[in-house]
Amino acid sequence: MNVHFHTMTMEEKMNQANVPEVKSYNLLSQMAKSIADEIRNPLAGIAGTVSLLKDELNLKSDDSKLKVIDDCIARIDSFVEDLYLLTRPIKPCFIKINIGSFVQQVVQYYLGNKNVHYRFLKMEKDLYVLADIVLLQQALTNVLDNAMDAINEHGRITLSVQKRTGSMHFPKMASIIIADTGPGMDEETLDKIFTPFFTTKHDGRGLGLVITHNYIAFHKGSIQVRSRKYHGTEVILDLPLSSGGVNGGTR
Repeated sequence: MNVHFHTMTMEEKMNQANVPEVKSYNLLSQMAKSIADEIRNPLAGIAGTVSLLKDELNLKSDDSKLKVIDDCIARIDSFVEDLYLLTRPIKPCFIKINIGSFVQQVVQYYLGNKNVHYRFLKMEKDLYVLADIVLLQQALTNVLDNAMDAINEHGRITLSVQKRTGSMHFPKMASIIIADTGPGMDEETLDKIFTPFFTTKHDGRGLGLVITHNYIAFHKGSIQVRSRKYHGTEVILDLPLSSGGVNGGTR
């Protein structure tokens, strides 16, 4: 059985030692923000003009041609929001959390009112990590979005949180594992999943996993994706276990 793997791991000391990568990332962020600004300004003008035309011509909002325009505006605006989300300066605020309880709360809140079959498997207790809960929640829901899109009405998402051995820098890790019973991916697709703007979804924007990767990197963690065509996908988010105090500490 050939299972494909794709791992994205940021260097442990990137923000201090790897100056070229930091400069490249900052340059790309500035370029993306400039692009977002250039798109948003004329987009606001288009949206305003369409609204005026509706009033002047007494057109209904559900008119088919106007609906196409409104839908396109909404999609572009959502894309711009993702660009801003990807490029905005981030100053994480870390607190010590029980990662198992956190994952359960996020999943139950996010999937609870959706028609999605999911279940929790192994959920180890007393695993604590230092996390920015806003960034970590966004990373988690991005992965859940992909899992939901992958499964059909008979599919299922399974989740677990468990401890595993890490690296020399972070010997103990908490692994959040999200698996779906969707169609899986071939090796060619898997190699591109962290490429900005690459997507296999009809209405996708190709930034969800890029943002997730960046947010997990802020936590000194890593993301790994395992998938095989017709056999589902498994995403593993690894975070260093905390050895600090309740609201801080060191790693």
